[in-house]
Amino acid sequence: MDSQLPEEPHAIHTRLTKLWGIDKPIIGAPMAGRSGGHLAAAVSRAGGLGMIGVGAATSAEWIKDNASIAAEAGPYGIGLMLWAQDDAPEQWEAVLEARPTVVSLGFGDPLPFVEQAHKAGISVVAPVNDLAQLRQALDAEVDAICIQGTDAGGHTGRIGTMPLMQLVLDYIEVNAPGIPTAVAGGIGSGRGVAACLAAGADAAWVGTALLASPEALGSDELRAAAVRATSDQTVLTDIYDRAEGQKWNTDKWPTRTVRNSFVDIFGPMSESGDVTDAELRDARGEGGDFSEDLKLHAGQGIGLLRAELSAEEIVRKLNDDAYQYLRRGTLPCVN
Repeated sequence: MDSQLPEEPHAIHTRLTKLWGIDKPIIGAPMAGRSGGHLAAAVSRAGGLGMIGVGAATSAEWIKDNASIAAEAGPYGIGLMLWAQDDAPEQWEAVLEARPTVVSLGFGDPLPFVEQAHKAGISVVAPVNDLAQLRQALDAEVDAICIQGTDAGGHTGRIGTMPLMQLVLDYIEVNAPGIPTAVAGGIGSGRGVAACLAAGADAAWVGTALLASPEALGSDELRAAAVRATSDQTVLTDIYDRAEGQKWNTDKWPTRTVRNSFVDIFGPMSESGDVTDAELRDARGEGGDFSEDLKLHAGQGIGLLRAELSAEEIVRKLNDDAYQYLRRGTLPCVN
C-alpha cells in the first residue's frame, strides 16, 4: 500500500504505535458526522491512526463504504457508540465485516463485543471518562484505553483531561501495567502531545485539531467557524441531544460545543428545567427561530486551530513538534 512510509527521522515509538503498526503516536478521533473515510485515510497516510466516526443513525452501508476508503491508506479504526447498538446491531456486523485494525467501543459496556472483535482480529480501545468506566473496560479485557477528559469536543465526561490522565495512569500502573493508553481532550499542539507522552501515555487522540481540514466531513462554513472559534467559547450542554431526540445519558456524557444563540438562550433554561424537549425541537427544527444556528461541536483546544491545513500536515506537525519538545531532555529546573 502507498501508506507504508519509510521510517521518518522524527519517529516516536510507543506501545500503541507497535500494537497498531503505525509510525506516529497520533490517533484521529472518531467524530460522528466529521470523521469519514477520507479523513481517516489522510491521518493514516501521515503515519497516525485514522478513525471513522459512527453516529447512532449511521447505516451499515456507510460504514462499509468509508471503511473501504480508509483501508486503502493502511491501519485504521472505527468508533462506535455502545448505547446505540441495541437499536442498530447492523453497525456492529458491518464493523466485523470490515475488520479494521482497531475498534473504539465507547459510551457503554464493551464486554459483549470484545470477544467477537478479538476473534475477528480487531484490537479494541475503550474511551473512559472516569475510574468506574476504566474498571469496566479493564474487566472486559480491552487492548487499550483512551483517557477522555471533559476538555474534549462532542460527547465527553465531566473530569478535566489533566486530572483524569493522572488518575487513570496511576490506576493502570498499579492494576494493569501492560495496558497502553491514549489521551483525548484539549490536545491541539506538539506541546500537548509531548505532555501526554512525558506523563506516561502512549498516544494523543485528537479531533478538534482536524475540524478545519478539507478531508473532514462538513461544510466550508463549519471549517471557517472552527478556525474563528476561541477556547473560551465552548460549553457543556444537553440541548442538542434533547432537540434531536438522542438517547444519550447526558448526566454522564454532556456535549461540548461552541456557543451560539441557541446554546446561549436555551442552555441555561435546560439546566434550570425551564424548557421542554418539544420546545427545543421547535426552536431547532425546520422553520424554527434557531434552525440556522451553526452547530459546531469542538473541544477547548479549538483556540489552537488557526488555519485550514490538511490532516496530513496536522499529524506530521503534531508529531514533529512533540519530538522536538521531548528531545530537549531533562528540564533546566531538575539538577
